[in-house]
Order: sequence, then structure tokens, then C-alpha cells
Amino acid sequence: MRQLNVSQDTATGSWRVQERWTTTGLKPYFSDVVADKDFAYGLDGGFLACISLKDGKRQWKDGRYGNGQLILIEESQLLLVVSERGDLVLVDASGRQFTEIGQFHAVQGKTWNHPVLVGDLLLVRNSEEMAAVKLPTLPR
Repeated sequence: MRQLNVSQDTATGSWRVQERWTTTGLKPYFSDVVADKDFAYGLDGGFLACISLKDGKRQWKDGRYGNGQLILIEESQLLLVVSERGDLVLVDASGRQFTEIGQFHAVQGKTWNHPVLVGDLLLVRNSEEMAAVKLPTLPR
């Protein structure tokens, strides 16, 4: 993974790309990476990993979820991971340490599809079945 600075010279219109850092601390296979504040999270070799966006250094790597997918629930500072086995897992997204909040099995069979969050409804599916989970909402 790399972090780049991209800028445009206003006088000439030319673009300039400068590498800030390169890291092997997070190597996603086909899962997405999510970034929040000073950290980026993603699945690296089947484990959830967190790196610092300041320098690319790995903060932690833990929790075996296979080639699943994840989304950030920003209001709650939580990562929602759908494991390759169909488990739904909540993980703290503070970046300080790996903390799994809880998990339960949502669908049977291999699951590589992205979860979808619409309001307080979470949709998870694979090629055989789908589950809808109503999540609690935070008071405003």
C-alpha cells in the first residue's frame, strides 16, 4: 500500500505525484480498505489489520476473517466485518488495539459480498441466501 500526495501546478497545469510512504503492513487481496481519522483497516492474509495513515506502520493484526469484507460505522467508531464464513463481527475502530466487540453467524457458506447498510438495516448475502439485520440506532 502507498500514500501519495497529488498536486497541480497552477501556472503550468502539470500534475505532480509524490510518494509519502509505502508499507507492507496492510496487503488487501480483494477486500476494500476503510480509512477513518488517522488509521486504515483492511483484511491482510485473512486477518484484520490496522495501519497508521501518518507513516504506514502497522498498529495491529488480529482476528481471522478470511477474504471477507468490511465497512465502517463512523457514528459508532466500529468496523463491521463480514467474514468469509458468513459471520458478522463488530470491531472497535479506535486504532489503538484490536478489540472484537461481538459476533454472530448470519449466513451459511462462503461469503465474499459486501455488506450494505441502509439506515438501521444491514443486508448480508452470498450466492445462496441473504440475511437482514436490524441494528440499534444511536440517540441523536
